[in-house]
Amino acid sequence: MKNDYVDMVTKFNDHVFASATRIGELNMRTFEQLASKQAEIVNQCLESSAKQYEVLTSAKDYKEAMVAQSELLKGCNEKFLANLRETTEMLSSVREELTGMVEEAVKYTSKSVEKASELATKKVA
Repeated sequence: MKNDYVDMVTKFNDHVFASATRIGELNMRTFEQLASKQAEIVNQCLESSAKQYEVLTSAKDYKEAMVAQSELLKGCNEKFLANLRETTEMLSSVREELTGMVEEAVKYTSKSVEKASELATKKVA
């Protein structure tokens, strides 16, 4: 009977450790993806600043500068929205994966509790 409890606890601990490892790996992948996206956005901002400087220094008059800046701003807004969509999709994917892990853990825990109840019932009987 003692061996059954020890086996159950050992399996439960192994499962908890595996789940923690998977969550850690998911966190690391998410961090890497977000860091990569952030570097991409910073690069786009620097490129935009360089273009803005170029536009302002090459403009012949105020109207030309305003039109060029307006076009530049339009492009920046499009890139911003695209980055926002990509980041949202990435985080939604992470949420779905994490939800799957939680559902799996709940099922496993429920089965473990049932098995513990069965072992306790056998011990009493």
